[in-house]
Amino acid sequence: MKNSPETIEDLRQELEKCRAEITELKKREKELVEEKARDEKLEFAWAGNLGHWEMDYVTRKVYANPLKLEALEYDPEKDFFSIEDFVEMIHPEDREEANQAMREHLRGEKPVYETEYRILTRTGKVKWFYDRGKIIEKTKSGAPYRIRGIVFDITERKIAENKLLDSEKALKKSNKIMNRMMRIMAHDLKNSLGNVVSLFEMMLESPEDFSEEEKDDIMKELQEASKNSYTLLENILQWASTHQGSIDQKPEKFSLAPVIEETEKLFKQQANQKQIHLIHDGKKIQQIKVKYDYNVLKTVLRNFLTNALKYTETGGVVTLFADTTKQGILIGVKDTGVGMTEQQVMKIMKDKGESHLGTNQEKGTGMGLLISRELIEQTGAELVIQSTPGKGTKMAVHILDTE
Repeated sequence: MKNSPETIEDLRQELEKCRAEITELKKREKELVEEKARDEKLEFAWAGNLGHWEMDYVTRKVYANPLKLEALEYDPEKDFFSIEDFVEMIHPEDREEANQAMREHLRGEKPVYETEYRILTRTGKVKWFYDRGKIIEKTKSGAPYRIRGIVFDITERKIAENKLLDSEKALKKSNKIMNRMMRIMAHDLKNSLGNVVSLFEMMLESPEDFSEEEKDDIMKELQEASKNSYTLLENILQWASTHQGSIDQKPEKFSLAPVIEETEKLFKQQANQKQIHLIHDGKKIQQIKVKYDYNVLKTVLRNFLTNALKYTETGGVVTLFADTTKQGILIGVKDTGVGMTEQQVMKIMKDKGESHLGTNQEKGTGMGLLISRELIEQTGAELVIQSTPGKGTKMAVHILDTE
C-alpha cells in the first residue's frame, strides 16, 4: 500500500517538531549545566552554609532556601517574601552598604554582588550573614531579571572577631595609659628621691652650718620626701598588678569600724600638720559590716584621703563616712575642699586623671584615683564621685549586695 502525500507530509512535520523539541531540550540542558557552573563558583568551603536564594527582579519575589528562613525564625511553608521584605530585615546601620553592593553589581560595576551584614530575625535577634550573588538572566531589553546567590550564617565568626577586636583595643588602651603613667611616676619618683639625696648630702657636708631648728625642718622635709617616694612605689606596684590582672581578690565579711579607724590614724598627723579636722561617724560605722576585699578597701580609702587632704584648705573638714543604700553600702571620704569641675570628674572616670597643686602647693601624679577606680571596677563595685567647685568633693566605693 502506497503512502499518500498527506501522510508523508504529516510525518515530515512530526519529525521537524521532534527535532525542534530535541534542540530545545539540548539548549535547556546547556543552560542547566551553565547554571550549575555559576552556582559552583558561588560556593565556599566553610561551615554555616544556609543554601541558595534567587530573586525575580521583575516580580520582586524572593525564593530562599528553607534553612535561611528557619535561621530567621520564619516558616518556609507559610512565609513568603519580596525583595523589599528582605531589605527591611537588614540592620539599619548595614542596609545602605548592602544596597550599594547590589546596585554596583546591577549596574555592571562589579562582577558579583558580595557583602556582609547584620540581619534581624522575626523576634529581633541579630545574626551576621555573608551574601554573594550574580545576575543569571536578563530581560530582552538587557535589564536584570533573575539573580541567584548563596548565603552563609557567619554570626559565630563575627562574635569571635568582635571579641578579639575589643580585646586588642583594650590592650592598646591599657598599654598606652600604663606607659604614660609609668613615665609620670618614674619622673616624680626620681625628683622625690633626688630631693632626699640632696638634703642628706647638704647635712653631711657641713652639719655645723645648721641650727637645731633648721635640722628639724630638714628632717621633716626628709620624712615628707620619703613618704612621697614610698607612696609612689606603692602606686607603681599597685598599678602594675591591676593591669596584669594579678589582683588576688579575697572578699570576706568584716566590720567596717577597724578599717575606718586604722585609716584615720594613718593620716591624723598629716591632717594636723595642715590643721584640717579629720573625723568619722563612730556610732554609725560600728553598726556596719561589709563583704569585700579588706586590702582593696584600705588602698582605696587611703587614696581618697590623700586627695581630700591635698585639696582641702587649712581649717577645713575631711570626713570618713559610710551609708547603707538599697543596693549595698557606700564607703568613702568627703571634704570641704576646692572641689572639681564636671570635666575633671569625667577625666578620672575615663583614665585621664591629672594632678594639680594642692592648697599648700603639694605635688602629686593623679595616679591614686585612677588606681582606685580600676581596683573598684575589678572587684565588682562602683566608683562614685560628687563634686562642686569651691564646695568640696565626695568620693566613695559603692559595694553592691554585701549580704
